[in-house]
Amino acid sequence: QERDEETNYNLYYFSDFERHNAEIAAFHLDRILGYRRIPPAVGRLVDVVKEIKDVTTDRKLAKTFFNSPVGNVCFFGQCSYYCSTEHAVCGNPRDLEASLAVMLPDISLAKRRSWRSPWRRSYSRSKLAKWETDPDYCATVKKTPPYDKGTRLLDFIDLVILDFLMIKRLSAELTECYHSNALLPWFRPQLLPEQ
Repeated sequence: QERDEETNYNLYYFSDFERHNAEIAAFHLDRILGYRRIPPAVGRLVDVVKEIKDVTTDRKLAKTFFNSPVGNVCFFGQCSYYCSTEHAVCGNPRDLEASLAVMLPDISLAKRRSWRSPWRRSYSRSKLAKWETDPDYCATVKKTPPYDKGTRLLDFIDLVILDFLMIKRLSAELTECYHSNALLPWFRPQLLPEQ
């Protein structure tokens, strides 16, 4: 999908690709709203061979690089969805417009806890999430840790508002860094190392 293409509204919400410029826009919108919790993100051109393929120590990632039929260098990552040659990210021929964002260090270096959204989607065409069918779901969440004390639920509502304004899909997480209730940055799951 090209940068200026709009989402096809006939597709399911989980069929659309994330766009790198949305990460940059989220950082700026977060600053405008005064939340100041989205990690800094900037845009730049990346040479996928020189800056990714030639320097990666991840053997699995290195094996995913290939040349497209028109000669562009492409690769794909490791994830549950869209990680195949059919959904590869490609340079033109090697240059890729991308966003770079702060990423938390490995969990062994910086202990933390994350809470998944209580209102996350089921990502199923046939099964609805519990919040879509249970009229008392909100009352249940309000009694469930960590949302039952402090400002966690209100912090999460702020995040949901930001996601709505960005037309995201409630995929971000609240993350408590360094065991500090004062620092609750919002990270997208793909920016968090595997735990």
